[in-house]
Formats: sequence, structure tokens, C-alpha cells
Amino acid sequence: MFPQSNNFEELGLKVQRAQQALERIRGVGMVKGIRVTVDAENRLVALTSDEEDIILRAYEAAVADKQAQAEQAIAELQADPRFEAISTFTDANATQAHAARIEQDQRYEEDDDAYFEERNRQGWLES
Repeated sequence: MFPQSNNFEELGLKVQRAQQALERIRGVGMVKGIRVTVDAENRLVALTSDEEDIILRAYEAAVADKQAQAEQAIAELQADPRFEAISTFTDANATQAHAARIEQDQRYEEDDDAYFEERNRQGWLES
């Protein structure tokens, strides 16, 4: 293997590890006794407050209101038979793409494990 190729492989592994680390990030904010946790995509994942039930119900109501408006906005489009055909095709392809992505992630994880196992055998982690 060429040294340059090995450098790119190492860089690729670093990119993968960074992506995985970014996906696991959770942000926490605290204001006036209300603690909110968001995931890497800014989705609300936890809320702690004396009034958290009220806040969560308000959040769920807002999401439901937004969803109803979105459904109304696309109702005409969804009623068109051409859209249904395209939608069915797109959904099928999205499922295949998701399965391929899961398989690729698994291969990356196996490659990472093999890489670090080999580096460890070579004494990389030894003091």
C-alpha cells in the first residue's frame, strides 16, 4: 500500500469518527429552573421543569398544529395520481438507500475495529 493511500485512509477514519461524534452530541440549556436537552439536529429530547407537563403539552400542540398546516398545504399535490406514483417510487428508493446506509455504516465500524486492532497488534497503544 502506498504511504499516501494510508494517509487518506487515516483521514477517512478520522472523518467517520468525527461524524459519529457529532451525531451523539446533546446540547443542554438551563434558564430559570427549566432544563432543555436537544440532539445534534436541534430536536427537543428532554425537558426538566416543575411545569414540564404543561410545556410538553404546548410543544406537542404546536407540532400538531404545524403538521395540520403542512398536510393542508400539500393536499392538492397528494390528490394528483402522478404524485402518488412518484411518491411510491421515491419511498421504495428511500428504503433501499436507508438499508444501504446502515450496511455501509456497519462496514465502516468493522473497518475501524480492524484498523485499531491491527494498530494495537503493532504496538501503537503500548506505553
